[in-house]
Amino acid sequence: MLLYLFCFLWCVSIGAGDTLSKGLLRVTDEYYAYGQHSENQLPPCRDCSCGERNEEPRVVGGSMSDLNAFPWIARLIYHNSFGCGASLINDRYVISAAHCVRGFMWFMFRVKFGEHNRCERVTPPETRFVVKMYVHNFTLTELTNDISLLLLSSPMEYSHAIRPVCLPKNAQNLYASAQVTVAGWGAVGETGSWSCTLLEADLPVLTNEECQNTKYNKTKIKDVMLCAGFPETAHKDACTGDSGGPLINENSEHTYDLIGIVSWGYGCARKGYPGVYTRVTKYLDWIRDNTEDACYCDY
Repeated sequence: MLLYLFCFLWCVSIGAGDTLSKGLLRVTDEYYAYGQHSENQLPPCRDCSCGERNEEPRVVGGSMSDLNAFPWIARLIYHNSFGCGASLINDRYVISAAHCVRGFMWFMFRVKFGEHNRCERVTPPETRFVVKMYVHNFTLTELTNDISLLLLSSPMEYSHAIRPVCLPKNAQNLYASAQVTVAGWGAVGETGSWSCTLLEADLPVLTNEECQNTKYNKTKIKDVMLCAGFPETAHKDACTGDSGGPLINENSEHTYDLIGIVSWGYGCARKGYPGVYTRVTKYLDWIRDNTEDACYCDY
């Protein structure tokens, strides 16, 4: 059966990134210094809260999202084509899937923030170029380590429409049976067109054992992956164009943690084939180590 990575047309050249060594692509060493702050005064990039949605808590089978409901979500643009989603995790970096960027020219990427309807041109989105990429050891055969970090050309200033998502604090949490949310501008069906407006869908997390007992080959579901969806009914799922986008979970503080990155699946919303996501808790040290020059929210 045909394998669909949840990406866009330029995924056909994914194999071109095999020259990466140690899972890391360094593009530039450009560094941005912050202004001086008094001992008791936090800089704006720290004096903030992560993971705050712009709506009361309440894709295929998804519903339209409220305006700027997910202020961390961004779109990766390669040359002039939209291909993948991404999530802002601090003032300088977005996180996405490795298959979205591996093998492509870093200087051709732009990242757009603050959008809801990507087809409207009324209000220009906030845009940054990519100046450095960290790409993990993703391989098309194993489909593991599908994660990447992209350094922005200048730090983001937070607003109502643009704020970071939280990273999980508990690396041991498996999120079994949790109700989570995926969002993106991807196709509304396996053969459908991509959505102009941001869509969201609520999904249950499966244990990896449950996922291995679906129609997937058991050996394909690794501990660095997380499955979510409805394998029996398949009425909601991520799809082509949602790759790299966020799978979020509401934490005990009623903010949202990034627990998954849209990675791969067989088709879109096919019975027996839930969506497969990169399990973010497996990469927290890798993320922190490679974003030491960034500024995270304190709250």
